Amino acid sequence: MTPSGVAPEWQAYAMPDYDAAMTRACAELQQRILADPTYRMSILTDPRDLHRALFAEFTPSGYTEYAGTYRGTVGTSLEGRRMGAPQIFDLKKSFAFEEPQKVTAALDFMLSEVRRELVPARAATPYVQLLTLTHLFCWFGKIHPFLDGNGHVQRALFAAAAAELEVPLASRFAIHPRPFDRLLAWPLERFTIAKPDQREHFLAMVAEYLSSWLAGPFDRPASGIAP
Repeated sequence: MTPSGVAPEWQAYAMPDYDAAMTRACAELQQRILADPTYRMSILTDPRDLHRALFAEFTPSGYTEYAGTYRGTVGTSLEGRRMGAPQIFDLKKSFAFEEPQKVTAALDFMLSEVRRELVPARAATPYVQLLTLTHLFCWFGKIHPFLDGNGHVQRALFAAAAAELEVPLASRFAIHPRPFDRLLAWPLERFTIAKPDQREHFLAMVAEYLSSWLAGPFDRPASGIAP
């Protein structure tokens, strides 16, 4: 533990050699996702090994469990770790991600639903396929299962699900560096804090943005906009 007895915060990008190492690792990861269907399904089932592989070398000294461990995991320093972030347009306010004790069950349920949806989505229209990918992307962000590195895993899962649907990724997509900023971060934030009857509006906004990460049928004008 730290001198104060409190587990430290963690920002992996502040660690030495982070950007160069992550650029290499994520380029290799993206190629493996595209080439290996067994691996794709393994990370769509449980992304903890993926997170550990990407971030183990960047954890704080004495806190190796930060890589590959969900928030809320009993018996670790992450057992009671809540997470939140400042709101984009009102930095005096913040919003919270999933409560730590609910993370594992929520993520397991969400990923099982996505894997189930992938089967009929393979024969669906492009926009229905896009909604399947957007559902995965938004809910992973809302749950935020890891202390840091959620965005990289979120994009890896997006790539894996797109490959399962045989939807090609656009050249502008990358797992690292992050291929978006506030234009996508704002509707993701609103989805996270929205009431259930308001989520569809922000889901559609995220879908419109995510369509720019896809090629094939999504190279056509207005392909990411709801019919």
